[in-house]
Amino acid sequence: MNTNLTASQAIKIARDYQKKYNLYGVIHDDVQKSVRFYDEFYRIKGSAWLVLADITPKDYEGDDEITFVVSDEEGVVDHVLDHNGIPQRYHIPSNRDYSDEEFEAIFDDENDE
Repeated sequence: MNTNLTASQAIKIARDYQKKYNLYGVIHDDVQKSVRFYDEFYRIKGSAWLVLADITPKDYEGDDEITFVVSDEEGVVDHVLDHNGIPQRYHIPSNRDYSDEEFEAIFDDENDE
């Protein structure tokens, strides 16, 4: 297997991203427990490292972990799979940030129906 990154480098990239965006979870040092490598992965050009962050105990439904998907080719977190498996890109500003007034207006309209 010819890769650009090592498992340890993938963990560091994931931890740096986690810290920068203030994301929850514990990424364990045990590479066997925390890192998986895939030659191909959905939405990634080339290979990917999946770095798992333990989120137990939790108070909601879903998985016990979130997953940082690190592109081997680019050496960055491409996206994070949240506890429901939904891709999140915290590094890309959202166009869906509503003010409190806008948020209340949207959901008040739904309650009227």
